[in-house]
Amino acid sequence: RPQTAFPELRREKTQSRLPPPPAASTMSEPATDVPPKEGGATADVTKTDKSDYYFFKSTPKELQKQYAPVPLKPGQQLDFTPRAQTLHESTLVKKDEERKKAEAAQKKFENGGGTNLSYSQIRKNAYDFRDKEHEVALEEPDKYDIGQKVVIHGLKKAAKFNDQVAEVLSEIKDGRYPVKIVESKKQLNVKRENLKMYRPVVCKEFVNIKLERGFRCTPELLFKALTDQDMVSKYTQSEAKIEVNEGGGFSLFGGSIHGSFQEASPPSKIVQLWRFKEWPDDHFSTVTLEISSPEYGVTVAKLNQVEVPVHDKFRNRDVPDKVKKGWKEFFFDRIHKVVGFAKVEKSEYSRKKKAKDDEEDED
Repeated sequence: RPQTAFPELRREKTQSRLPPPPAASTMSEPATDVPPKEGGATADVTKTDKSDYYFFKSTPKELQKQYAPVPLKPGQQLDFTPRAQTLHESTLVKKDEERKKAEAAQKKFENGGGTNLSYSQIRKNAYDFRDKEHEVALEEPDKYDIGQKVVIHGLKKAAKFNDQVAEVLSEIKDGRYPVKIVESKKQLNVKRENLKMYRPVVCKEFVNIKLERGFRCTPELLFKALTDQDMVSKYTQSEAKIEVNEGGGFSLFGGSIHGSFQEASPPSKIVQLWRFKEWPDDHFSTVTLEISSPEYGVTVAKLNQVEVPVHDKFRNRDVPDKVKKGWKEFFFDRIHKVVGFAKVEKSEYSRKKKAKDDEEDED
């Protein structure tokens, strides 16, 4: 609705944000102990009975509502503090409290006690935290070399490129470096002050993950379900690119997971260098998948993933749980439900295998 509509409602809304005026019953006759103003004129003021607040008798009530009276002593010049100034001071206090809270959270974060920072705050400060991972602080160079990796920061109009790792394409021109984003391959011309040297996160804690799952199929079919590009795209419902050969690369979930094949021996073994893009930079774990058939119609996949980092480059310490959950829910369970290879419990094929081994021992 136009602002001219319902002026009485707009006035009430404005007044609701202002401090309440003194009660009318507290107003009394003009004070007699107030000295005259300079020039001989008597101050036309009114003094309350229960406080030292003074008002001009000529001050309208509407104006009194917009000002907070300040206590005065007899003889002092009347003064009123604007409501806008009061709001400004309260805003400064609020901002100071937020700043102290953010500093305390960041200090707790740096000391390894977890974090209460939001994802955007962590991403904003991630590359600053990286500097403290190095025993020797590296100074910013006067100029960047061609091919050197840098980090973009401080962009306002193109803020989505902040904290992205880029590669310098050529020497500086007109105060800007031509760079290419590593992940998206997009090229930009960035000012020198919006670049800083790339320092990878160093992770010193690693864990190993072991999983085992039985499928009602043949080893050849399971090997295909794990390596065929079209099948993986369908049951993960995402983009997948897979080159099944030694040294061939793969990319899953639109690049969220990527790596390369170190060994592909159908239908019994797969060895991969494997990583999430949120992991510490340039760190790959090693995944070994051994496929066997303990009995006809049953295939068992044994997964062993070593050197999984405990935290990612944003210091989130849920990486092992995330990896384990991803293998179970997005690969094994979906092969059961989408591809149709029924799940075989470990107790079932283990019991049969044990009975078979006992028969061989008796013979």
